[in-house]
Amino acid sequence: MKKKIIGLLASLLLLGGCFNLNEKTEQEKAQEGTTPVQDYVGQGFSFVDGDKSEELVKRDEEKIKQEAINYVKNTYKTDVKVNNVVPARNAAVIVGKVINKEGEWLARSDEGEVEKAIVGGLYAKAYEAEFQHLDAFAEKIAKENDLLGMREEAIDKTASVGYEKEYYFIAIAALDFPTVYNAYLKNQEISAEDLKVLFSKDDSLNKKMAIAMNFFSKEDSLPKQEVVNSLAMEIQQELGLPKGIYETTVYKNHIVNRVGLPDGESIDVEEITK
Repeated sequence: MKKKIIGLLASLLLLGGCFNLNEKTEQEKAQEGTTPVQDYVGQGFSFVDGDKSEELVKRDEEKIKQEAINYVKNTYKTDVKVNNVVPARNAAVIVGKVINKEGEWLARSDEGEVEKAIVGGLYAKAYEAEFQHLDAFAEKIAKENDLLGMREEAIDKTASVGYEKEYYFIAIAALDFPTVYNAYLKNQEISAEDLKVLFSKDDSLNKKMAIAMNFFSKEDSLPKQEVVNSLAMEIQQELGLPKGIYETTVYKNHIVNRVGLPDGESIDVEEITK
């Protein structure tokens, strides 16, 4: 699969002992506050309670990466690239320290997270031309409306939703596509044409595949509702886009460093089915 399906890796580790409560680490300093979306590349990003295991994660980073790669390959028959290793308690793939065994790590995954990423990636593979058109179309309407998207570096370091691009991500439940998922486990070289048939079988009315279109204002304020309505209308009228339910949202400009998510309010419109 051309698009990576696992964008980040977290380690499961809670350490006991003493901490210096009077001096903040560089990671903690980076976590504070927000950053304009155009400047955000994942600085300060960490999952819940991640700062408690930061030093150990840094020390064993390469071991953690390899454990995650091996786990996904053995469990899901899929080759992945690890873009980021962050200390955490929860994530799509979690690598935890083996108790009382120095330097040993063991991987697991949150239920449904990796499966969701795989199915999203397969949908993009099945409809590659349509997604290429969506990329160009989203870039066009963003420029026309003076809006921004997430930077690729930020997506690589913070995204855990599976298939995500600058202006959108695929939001699905893998359990809705059992035929597709099981066919992939049996044959990782399954063709795009065969995938199209299977996706149609699992979702004949295009009601289960959601594509979240996310845009950001260039200022820390929201545009008028009419702007978002116009975006939705253009999506509705555009031909050649991937089939599914489209959710369109415009956020304010800033990203919360620690979680890699928008800060503040948003404007959205009702779902569109294509």
